[in-house]
Amino acid sequence: MFAPKVATICQDNPQMCNDLNSDEWCRGEKAEIIKQRYRHPDDGEGEDIYRLMLMFEDYQRCIVNASGLTHKKYRDKEADRMKGVLTARKELDRLNRKTRNSSEPLLAWYHWSRSGDEDALKRFMAAASAGRLNTPEQLIALASIQAQDDMNRTRDTLYRALSLYKDDENVDVSVFHTLTTISMEQKKYKLAWIWSKVASHYSDSINTQQLEAMATKFQLPASLMNNVADEITGALEDGEFDAKALGLTKL
Repeated sequence: MFAPKVATICQDNPQMCNDLNSDEWCRGEKAEIIKQRYRHPDDGEGEDIYRLMLMFEDYQRCIVNASGLTHKKYRDKEADRMKGVLTARKELDRLNRKTRNSSEPLLAWYHWSRSGDEDALKRFMAAASAGRLNTPEQLIALASIQAQDDMNRTRDTLYRALSLYKDDENVDVSVFHTLTTISMEQKKYKLAWIWSKVASHYSDSINTQQLEAMATKFQLPASLMNNVADEITGALEDGEFDAKALGLTKL
């Protein structure tokens, strides 16, 4: 559903905006909540609620930091930001209560990952066993559980998650870092270098010097591996990632 500009939403639907801070702080986080409220005025269902909860978590982190800033002349700004803090806490509490017993996979995973709810974990794993995890986000959540005791299954699950992206616009960069970590722990240094290179394509957390140092330390064929990394990024851009076709299962 197309959402109009935030200013228009707030003008026509002030109830979607008035309980958030009104100044410039946390503008991006606030806009996401307002647009989600517009798209789903009754919270929505399943993954819609999950995304709203994540948005409120992001907003809460931002507005809590902003609320610690003092204004000697403008005490009303402090009160305005505290309003946002209270709204975030209230909404997260409300949504937590609303979804506590949900069998929707991502909501079940949310409750397990945030509060250690074992019943929620059982519901999530039941969904996995029933073959109900069929989006990248759901599979990445599953991989976070598998990573505790089975690195090979974790890698396979993340490869499947990558294969489900239609393009690389919304790809979760944390997947590349996890694959790098797994490869390092298993001493698969070529794979570790390749996934580090892919990660550097999408973020600046890894620089060229680090890659060069890794290649030198483990005597890796950097030129050959760079070609593989380029093939991976190309496949992700085209929504055609296939670990086996790319030869990753042999490395």
